[in-house]
Amino acid sequence: MEAFIPTESVTAAPRDRTRVHYKRFHNIYLYITEKCQLRCGHCYMGDRLERGLSLTYERATKIMDYCRTLGGEYITFLGGEPTLHPELPRMVDYALDQGYRQVMINSNGLLERTIDKIAPEKLHYISFSLDGASPATHDAIRGEGMFDKTVPCIRETIAAGYDVRLICTISQLNIDDAEPLLALADELGVKMVNFHVFSEEGRGIANAEDWSLSPQRWIDFYEHLESIKDDYKTSIWYPPTYAHAKKLDRYIDEGYRGCVGCSLDRLSIFPDGRCYVCSVLFDEPMHFATMTDRGLRLNRQHNEFELFTQATFQAKDEPWLSGCPAETVLAKNGKPQTPDGLVSMCRLWKSQA
Repeated sequence: MEAFIPTESVTAAPRDRTRVHYKRFHNIYLYITEKCQLRCGHCYMGDRLERGLSLTYERATKIMDYCRTLGGEYITFLGGEPTLHPELPRMVDYALDQGYRQVMINSNGLLERTIDKIAPEKLHYISFSLDGASPATHDAIRGEGMFDKTVPCIRETIAAGYDVRLICTISQLNIDDAEPLLALADELGVKMVNFHVFSEEGRGIANAEDWSLSPQRWIDFYEHLESIKDDYKTSIWYPPTYAHAKKLDRYIDEGYRGCVGCSLDRLSIFPDGRCYVCSVLFDEPMHFATMTDRGLRLNRQHNEFELFTQATFQAKDEPWLSGCPAETVLAKNGKPQTPDGLVSMCRLWKSQA
């Protein structure tokens, strides 16, 4: 018997959820296209880039309606490269009309001019991917000549009045160029730099041996960020990913409670309808559900939610000690082993330096 979260509950008018403290699915990540101009060496999209599926405007609006009623408050349009989709401006307008509180766009840095049809005040921010402060590092990851195309695009977008933020995925290739990137961010007028750690998934699997960071090197990296944060105007964020058990108190005080997936606070939806909670598992068959015309059809085979909850229940009253359930997936793809004395943390959870 198939299990659905039915569409019958969808209403035309968005519900007021301001007094709801447990907000399931309030972060919606809508992958409107898998098409992309780049083939970055760490991209978690993997073979989807070659498939190149896209959502129609009609399909996207139905998904937005449904997710709004599920609890969606914040929506991010992604790809691929979302600005390649000619209907992106209409999708942004529709999301705002439906009552989404914040609308974001994640771009590879090669914005198509569809963005010119979206007024800056309609977007909470645009995130650009910039993997270094020089062509030597950025282009080694994203392709020759991409740095010299991306940085002018960032300047133009900021000059046009958009709130621009950067995403930088740290690997062995660019870890030494991260601090200069903060200086560049200040010079450009970027509001935030969000560092990610390289994950052994998607296109990154083939580069795991040469690009992966040891857990201790990543800890050394973010502890260095903490030591230099006051030298820069831009806000610095990172996922701790690993921590010494005795240092977990800081993150617990900030609100960390273990696997974010257990709270079902987000939903990532691909053009083929497949839905995930955890981005680390995008390459895996253990998705959460499939978006259909009848609503979410839950995956009754190998559901990622079972992976999350099993680890958390084992931790009992201290879920932050459960580690990252998805680490077992990354381990088979070449992730370095987590040493004794370190606790793996959910990669979806971020801390501000």
